[in-house]
Amino acid sequence: MKQTLFIACLIFVSLLQMTAVHSRQAGQLKRNLEMEQAFNEGNPPASFRYYATGRANAPDAIIGSDPAYRQTARLWRELDGEPGELNKLIQGVMRYYQDEPPRASDIVTPDGKIIGVYWSSIFWTTVEMGPDNSVKIYKPRPPKSGR
Repeated sequence: MKQTLFIACLIFVSLLQMTAVHSRQAGQLKRNLEMEQAFNEGNPPASFRYYATGRANAPDAIIGSDPAYRQTARLWRELDGEPGELNKLIQGVMRYYQDEPPRASDIVTPDGKIIGVYWSSIFWTTVEMGPDNSVKIYKPRPPKSGR
């Protein structure tokens, strides 16, 4: 009897946890070859608000966010909008493997709306949508040394 009650409670707690995880709105990254070309040519969209994370002159990643959305994740610094400085940082993005150049990806909401761009040689990160047009784009984690 006690064992059955324990198992039932364990299943109930597991179901609650799964519901809580799925209730968060997860956005995603989708590779965009046209945006990749724009970044490589030094023509990122001027309409975005830009942020960088990592070293000052060799960031791990750069994101451009639609001004209608608030980027709320920590460890990102807003860039001042100077095109020359932004292009310098785009070219200086840290390369963790020499054979893997940075890529551009759209930052997409769960319903498919593009709300920004992500530029990095780390091709994944977590995008979490919040209330009132807030979004957390987490700092990507550099790969561990060794392949």
